[in-house]
Amino acid sequence: MEEKSVDAAVDYISKLPEPILQKIMSSLLAKEAAQLSTLSKTCNSAWTSLSYLNFGYNFLYHKGDDDRWIESENITELVNIVDQIIANRQQQKISIQKFWLTLPSSEWSSYIYNWIETLVGLSIREFILSVDAPDTPFSGCSTLPEAIFAAKHLNILDLRGFKLQLPPDGIKFSSLRMLHLSKALLGKRFIRVLCESCNGLEDLTLNECHGLFSLQITRITLPKLRRVGLTRLFDLQMINIENTFIDITACKALKRLHLEGVGVTDEWLEDIFSSLPNLENLHLCRCNALKTIKITSDRLEIFDVSFCCNLINIELDTPNLRRFSYVCINQLPTLKLKVSPLLKVYLYLGVEKTLDSHWYSKLMRFLGNFKHSKAIQLRCYSEKAIVIPKDMRKNLVPPLYGTNCLHIEFRSAAENYSVLNVLDSLLWISPQLNTLCFDRRNLGLKSNLKFIYEDEKTCCASLPLKYCWRHKLKEVKMENFTCSEQQELRNYLLKVKMHQRWLTYSRNAS
Repeated sequence: MEEKSVDAAVDYISKLPEPILQKIMSSLLAKEAAQLSTLSKTCNSAWTSLSYLNFGYNFLYHKGDDDRWIESENITELVNIVDQIIANRQQQKISIQKFWLTLPSSEWSSYIYNWIETLVGLSIREFILSVDAPDTPFSGCSTLPEAIFAAKHLNILDLRGFKLQLPPDGIKFSSLRMLHLSKALLGKRFIRVLCESCNGLEDLTLNECHGLFSLQITRITLPKLRRVGLTRLFDLQMINIENTFIDITACKALKRLHLEGVGVTDEWLEDIFSSLPNLENLHLCRCNALKTIKITSDRLEIFDVSFCCNLINIELDTPNLRRFSYVCINQLPTLKLKVSPLLKVYLYLGVEKTLDSHWYSKLMRFLGNFKHSKAIQLRCYSEKAIVIPKDMRKNLVPPLYGTNCLHIEFRSAAENYSVLNVLDSLLWISPQLNTLCFDRRNLGLKSNLKFIYEDEKTCCASLPLKYCWRHKLKEVKMENFTCSEQQELRNYLLKVKMHQRWLTYSRNAS
């Protein structure tokens, strides 16, 4: 019966029209599509004329004993297979929609030159080629063949591990919409000339590139630009932004901006929103020149700040902000927020020093800015970052008295945590929780507590909240805790005079 089912499935696939088979194969890696071609003559015909050659990241690699990807032992044979597949398409004059391959080193540069020349002749639309960089940056990088710059039909170009120099005949990317360069050594005027030549560019990402000393983008050169990602541009960090070596303020259509390791100043960041009226998504990472962030914008929806280690103050007047995330190691800036109560908050608290009462007081003030946010996710590397000393709680107001849902994640797999200590602290921080979620990597568990209340009549006149868990708690549902944790939580909750029958357990962890 099983053999008949398999045969029936093969017959069904073989009866599909060739365009449908090619649509299916285009979503597969080339190795998988080639395997599918062995099912029938129809499938083989679809494969031999397929215009999507997705060899992916691992075609020339295999997994070693330590589960890491290493260069395949028969790599010469595999490279020749790629070469033959391209040659077959050339013989049939098939226009190539996509080519994607990762090479382990630049020693295959002669193949790269031939492939690029052939693919450009076959009107390549999407070209993704990575060459794994050596330990010494750019010492063994190949120079990108000049033939690629004549690819008039190219829409997407994604390169990693190349030296890019201006070709004598110029850049002719008249159709280019997306450009991603990673671990690249850029010629002196390469990016400038490229921007001037590609006025249809919508997405520009530069990652770990050397040789870029200035970047100027204007509405004349790149009127359609929607996204800019700048990450670890080593030479660019030392440029003075105030002297307009970086100018993206004329890109009126820009919606997403990612800056990492770039020396933007307080004044530049404040001014940029008047120049970029459509900016909706801003991510600042390791921008260590920033001390004060002051943003006024009706359009900003997502704002992420991470590892800006000299940041002191954040002021946001952003009524439509729906996501705010902040990642810090010890550093807690002061906040002044005018945001929507629907704001989702993601806070990542890393601690590398001994914490004292001053740090916890700053944490309470920091959290207090989100007291009207209905859902908050806290990510910690240690429970000490979130367990507030009991003697401090007597003199402080719970900072998240309006928050109903907390999600806490412990990132370290090496440290054990006391669920009871964390729960006791979080119920003080947010005393009218409806849902508390624990994501603990050390145990591989995702556990939940759901709190159900009797009514919402005021019970704590001394606090600015309608009800609290100590007085109005009616039922608690526990999900996916260990047996010992359940017992600890049960004893803790019974101290507030809950009846045992109001404690519900489900899907217990072993």
